[in-house]
Amino acid sequence: MRLSRPALSVAALALTATLAACSGNGEEADTTKASSSDTAVQSSEAQNDTSDKDTDTDTDKADEDSEAHKAAVNKYTEYVRGQVASLQGVGEEFIAAVEAGNVDEAKRLYPVAREPYERIEPVAESFGDLDARIDLREADLEDGDSWSGFHKIEKDLWENNEITDSTKKDAQQLAKDIEELAQKVDSKDYSLSAEDIAAGAQELLDEVSTSKITGEENVFSHTDLYDFQANVEGSKAAIDSLSPIISETKPELIGEIQAEFGKVQSLLGQLREGDGFVSYDKVDDAKRKELSSALDALTAKVAQAQEAVEK
Repeated sequence: MRLSRPALSVAALALTATLAACSGNGEEADTTKASSSDTAVQSSEAQNDTSDKDTDTDTDKADEDSEAHKAAVNKYTEYVRGQVASLQGVGEEFIAAVEAGNVDEAKRLYPVAREPYERIEPVAESFGDLDARIDLREADLEDGDSWSGFHKIEKDLWENNEITDSTKKDAQQLAKDIEELAQKVDSKDYSLSAEDIAAGAQELLDEVSTSKITGEENVFSHTDLYDFQANVEGSKAAIDSLSPIISETKPELIGEIQAEFGKVQSLLGQLREGDGFVSYDKVDDAKRKELSSALDALTAKVAQAQEAVEK
């Protein structure tokens, strides 16, 4: 059917309105789509900002941890070097007494000369056979081993009550080994980690509680309590250097460790005699057991320091 002009006009107007409506819906759809896209971009940017902030925080924390570990290592390294310097000083006096053939003076200086070494013995143990050359006990000798160091001289002084040419030769070798230790710890290549320090703190106490408590270390001189004191002091110095790290990760642990150190120190104080200690063979079984129990409790607390300083 053919439409008249008025009808065509009406139809045209209707078609125009329909197209306009369609066009308007498309623009609305485009606007909605753009709005959704903008929201997604903004959300992504916000997430990125949060992620960046988290990363920055993690980096800052890692830097703080790194600085804390570095400070602990620097502090303990200086302690080690200071103890080795002391060992050189008093060791030289002890060796001079041996070379002069002065038995009484050598006996007096023997336990004193050992103290700086006993405070940092795990360090010497890290340098191959150096610890064995300095501190090997006769009971630990195996077939084919050569024997030198403190305990060989100790045997001559107390069991034989004399200084021979062989004793003087051993003293000269001890001087060389102490000098080698000094060169190693003073080297710019010498390095430690916080984990090494924590392990050393426990190792020093393990030595006392598992073997030295029986009196088998200084079997000729019975000067074991000097070693005990030095081992405890060395372990405490290691923990002190790590305390800022431990306080962050296990804040209650430092107080607990220090309390146990105090108990052990109190027991050792009861065994003082003048500037030194009573002969260990005069310490009865009850007192040894009491000291052993206190050392075990301290060792158990110090063992937790290794976990506390792990990165």
